Amino acid sequence: MNILQIPDNLIESLLKDPAQKMVAELGRHKVFLHIAMPNYVQQLQQFYGTALLPDVKTVVDRSGIAFDTQHFGLVVRYEEPVVLTMHNEALELLGNAKALIRQFETVTIINASLNQDSRDYGHRNRFPHLKFHRDRNETQPTPYSLYTRNPFDPEQSKPRTSSTLFIANLVAYLQCMKQRDYDQIKEKGTQSHYDIFKDQDMSEVLGKVVYEHRWNEPEGVGEISMLDNRRSLHASFMRDEIYQGYRIGVRYLK
Repeated sequence: MNILQIPDNLIESLLKDPAQKMVAELGRHKVFLHIAMPNYVQQLQQFYGTALLPDVKTVVDRSGIAFDTQHFGLVVRYEEPVVLTMHNEALELLGNAKALIRQFETVTIINASLNQDSRDYGHRNRFPHLKFHRDRNETQPTPYSLYTRNPFDPEQSKPRTSSTLFIANLVAYLQCMKQRDYDQIKEKGTQSHYDIFKDQDMSEVLGKVVYEHRWNEPEGVGEISMLDNRRSLHASFMRDEIYQGYRIGVRYLK
């Protein structure tokens, strides 16, 4: 059984030089690791400026939204296709997936599919365009969302035309401040959804303050992404209103 278990020493090496692209062995599998958006706080400060983000503690106090993310998004690419067991029958994430999500907010795995027993579990969804939201609230026992592209499915085997975007909760607050859309943040804490970035040139934020999972690997390549709904928000980004992309697999885990 293959599970996602990245040794601590590899993560420590990656964090020493967060801009690097690392090659490693996981079991018998060769993988390539990199951080999607290293030095995340600096990226946020550069985009939002010192007026909106003088320092993290000040904005955390103002917003009531916790934030301690240094680097956003871990990308794990397997050289050869691999089948992973990401959770057990009790819907508990396996390996050190939770620790990786805690460290990097979201984890994307390329050239990987789920084991046959769990491949068809859950449902499929196409998230609304640029409507950042969370799937679960604080009272639900399954705070983790896992999204999948099944390479064995005739529809999902093809590259997808729309992508999934991920941000830390605090970014939604900062973007509302930038847009002067104060109605969305009149209450402290993370809201269930936000309409943001609608008038933004997305090329200015993608890969800098917003992580994008394109789902556009070649035909027959499996892809997985996961996040903690208590810490991050997500939305779709549809470059084409006509071809909005197929629905991706969605499941909620402990």
